[in-house]
Amino acid sequence: MRARRIAGLALAAAALTTTMALTGAGTAAASTGGGCAGPTYKNVCVADHNNGRIGADAYLNFGNVDSKCYVTFGVFDKTTWGFATYQTAPCKNGYQHLGIELTNPSQGHDYVGFTQVHWLGNGDYETQDSPILTY
Repeated sequence: MRARRIAGLALAAAALTTTMALTGAGTAAASTGGGCAGPTYKNVCVADHNNGRIGADAYLNFGNVDSKCYVTFGVFDKTTWGFATYQTAPCKNGYQHLGIELTNPSQGHDYVGFTQVHWLGNGDYETQDSPILTY
């Protein structure tokens, strides 16, 4: 009798494991693309963090910059043609890393990480986008 009970529990556990494997623990978005682009002094990246968030990073390496120089950096949604999230930071002489996360990306949307370097602190800027990430 005890052997049947153990065999029955083993069969039930195997069935439950198979069901969980087929249905998964939850829904997950599959993304494609992303990566990095740009010259070494303003390299911009975008990636799916696989936790419901998209991250963007800018790796900047400027020489002597004007004291009014600043960078606008973030994630741009090419599907809605709008800024999904962004921040501004002053330019620094030498190496600078900027990072940001989009906490609520929409499935099916195309995103890029971007930087806009406002060298003289005015409306004129130089831009760099990452490759497109489709979420």
